[in-house]
Amino acid sequence: MGSVGYAWLIENLKLPVRAPERTAQIASSVNRRVDVPDRILFPVGVALDDTPLGHLEFALRHEGVNLEVIDAAFEHIAPGSLIERLRAAPNGEYIRRACFLWEWLSGGSLDAGVTPTGNYVDLFPADDYVVAAKPVRNTSYRVNDNALGNPRFCPVVRRSAIPADTDLVPLMEEARLRIFEASTSADLYDRAVRYLYLSETRGSFAIENETPSAQKEERFVQLLRRTGERATVTEDWLADLQNTVVKDAFSHEASYRVRQNRLEDSAGRITFFPPAPDVLRELMAGWEAFVNDTKRGVDPLIKAACASFGFVYLHPFMDGNGRLHRFMIHQVLAQAGVVPENIIIPVSAVIMKNIPDYLNVLRSFSVPTTRLWDYRRGDPDPLIIQQPGSRPYRFFDASREVSFLHAMIKSAILHEIPQEVAYLRGYDEAFAKIDAKYNLPKNDISALIRMVKSNGGKLSGNRRKQYSHLPGEVLDDIEAVINEAFAAGPPTNKQPTAPTEDSSPSGDSPQP
Repeated sequence: MGSVGYAWLIENLKLPVRAPERTAQIASSVNRRVDVPDRILFPVGVALDDTPLGHLEFALRHEGVNLEVIDAAFEHIAPGSLIERLRAAPNGEYIRRACFLWEWLSGGSLDAGVTPTGNYVDLFPADDYVVAAKPVRNTSYRVNDNALGNPRFCPVVRRSAIPADTDLVPLMEEARLRIFEASTSADLYDRAVRYLYLSETRGSFAIENETPSAQKEERFVQLLRRTGERATVTEDWLADLQNTVVKDAFSHEASYRVRQNRLEDSAGRITFFPPAPDVLRELMAGWEAFVNDTKRGVDPLIKAACASFGFVYLHPFMDGNGRLHRFMIHQVLAQAGVVPENIIIPVSAVIMKNIPDYLNVLRSFSVPTTRLWDYRRGDPDPLIIQQPGSRPYRFFDASREVSFLHAMIKSAILHEIPQEVAYLRGYDEAFAKIDAKYNLPKNDISALIRMVKSNGGKLSGNRRKQYSHLPGEVLDDIEAVINEAFAAGPPTNKQPTAPTEDSSPSGDSPQP
């Protein structure tokens, strides 16, 4: 059994790239192509030219488009061999795609002196990949450039690995209707929207194990409210955002980093190396071009996932990358015009409830990428012996990222938003009934509601001692009123958001 296609190129050319999730192999046990979870098996007699270019054409035909491997392999495939093969078969689909990719990736020209006349072919087969809706026709090789990105930043997304219902427009309309229909007054609607912004803000900081000050929290809320206002994403704009979200003033940055950073676990082991500073600026230029592009027609969900996760993989700042990565979800969706006006989808709040899945997505990129780095432990910084350059960060399969983000958005709309609104409605009802029945300070009523809700519908013994000036039967009745008020809403175990000074539009009573 021997490797073919991309696996052959990696093994025989010793390419410093990540291995494909499935490798192609020749197997005497099969008489036709057989797909298994980690391999693609081909019979011994499969047509194959046993040269680097032959294996590249084989891979393009049978394994899809792996830009990372292709770009590395072109360092070992002479341009002359591409020209010779094209002249021999000017209408061959796979050699035309190979020649186009050589020019696209290198920025050079083969000048083959050949004019193909065959039908146009897609660079990425649309049956297998999510592609740009508005491809650019390359007349030299009659190839439709339907890549999602550009040569400096181009994730790929496989159709088989993502949900079929990725259209966000119906979901977003459902989000608007859920908030509007559940809000019994304009005041409740406004507070529900405010609640969603707070939930997203606190969720994003909580993922980083940080509790922001009230001032920083409010700044981030105002930042979220401005998503989509900026038409063009730039380095200066991102640096300003970084200054807003980073707690330590000494960690504020004026530009993309010029030092190598890394992520470590609690034991001090390196878990991820972002790209080296000498390739970062070119990578960020490609990322910016991808985010700012309005002509290729990339689906908003696909673009939001690729842009946001691509950002955190590039890690362009020394600090604040995680919060900016999640902010970019909202920025891209707002730019695409799919989010209802003045509404935020609390994606971070849902991610916070799905941290293991979130970390698995991040590790699916960080683990194989960090394996490409050769380093020795040093003090204080490791000694970098060899690093993979820009390839693994320019080209990655974002199918997991798209699938994860879709699940988080869907959960936020179908579950998180209804729970948020139901909490507000239950709070208002309980507050009004307790206020009408007992002459208690409004702050105490608000606190009692939160205490009962956060303790499974019961006031704890310690809390009862705290309110020992109230008769036991009064506290029992308050418990009953609170539980009855919240009974109409969807079941939830969420911790209520603590009141803030500006949460009450009227100033009459504390609101969550």
